[in-house]
Amino acid sequence: MSETTAPCPGPLAGRATPYNDTLALNDIHAVLTSPSLTDAVEEALQAITEILARTGRSPYPSRIITATVEDGPYGIPVACVESEGTVVTVGQDPNGPGIRIDATPRDADDKAALVIVVSDRVVNRAGPAGPWPVRHQGGGQS
Repeated sequence: MSETTAPCPGPLAGRATPYNDTLALNDIHAVLTSPSLTDAVEEALQAITEILARTGRSPYPSRIITATVEDGPYGIPVACVESEGTVVTVGQDPNGPGIRIDATPRDADDKAALVIVVSDRVVNRAGPAGPWPVRHQGGGQS
């Protein structure tokens, strides 16, 4: 943010006062109704992005994700996760005891947005890096 823009209102997230959706909505309302940000669209968007970051929510729309387990072509179970056409399969490597993971983006845009992480190490980031990493907690989707 620029030096002339007021900092985001509201408390910072902490153990004593967790930053929840209600506090975030109040802060977003304060940003949108702030006279100092009426004509400063970029600064207002930056402030709202910072508020979303404090909640741990993504500023991007959530994708519909489905997961199934099926028998693969070799009679070995294969997990299949589909996210709006991009498919990730996980199963035993048919050529050995290891695990094989295949990611197939649906189109060029999904290929550009595909990020693959193994043990907290990014092994594929075809598109531009985001402002912060999104970590999965508890094995679920973010």
